[in-house]
Amino acid sequence: MAITITRAEVKRKCMIPASETTYDSDIDSLITETQPSVEYTIADVYLNDTGNTKLQAVLKLGILEIISGEFVQQLYREAGAAEEFKAGSITIGVRSDYGAKLIVQGTARLRPFRKAIDGLSDEAQITSTAEDTDRTFTQDSMKVW
Repeated sequence: MAITITRAEVKRKCMIPASETTYDSDIDSLITETQPSVEYTIADVYLNDTGNTKLQAVLKLGILEIISGEFVQQLYREAGAAEEFKAGSITIGVRSDYGAKLIVQGTARLRPFRKAIDGLSDEAQITSTAEDTDRTFTQDSMKVW
């Protein structure tokens, strides 16, 4: 892995103080299991272009956002983490959507650099079987529709 994501970077993105050590092993494990799978979806031509520091910064930020978002989502699933108090239009509690928004943001940032993976491409393919007739709709057939 040419790109390095550190525990300190994840803590900063998740707004966790650097001195807080409660989640260090969880963050390390998440980086270890998530980063390779995210990098696998990025085309090698971009990952291997280590001389292009601006490109590497974009890739790193996208990966960091996905990992940080997943960590925030894991924190939100802990017992008691989702407690909130509502009074009229005011809500006091954890922002439950922050992690999901980070994941979406990171995924969108990496989208231009993704490689096509068999069965996971962006091409739409809808297969529908109606009663009495079989119809298959593909991206090409929908262009003339």
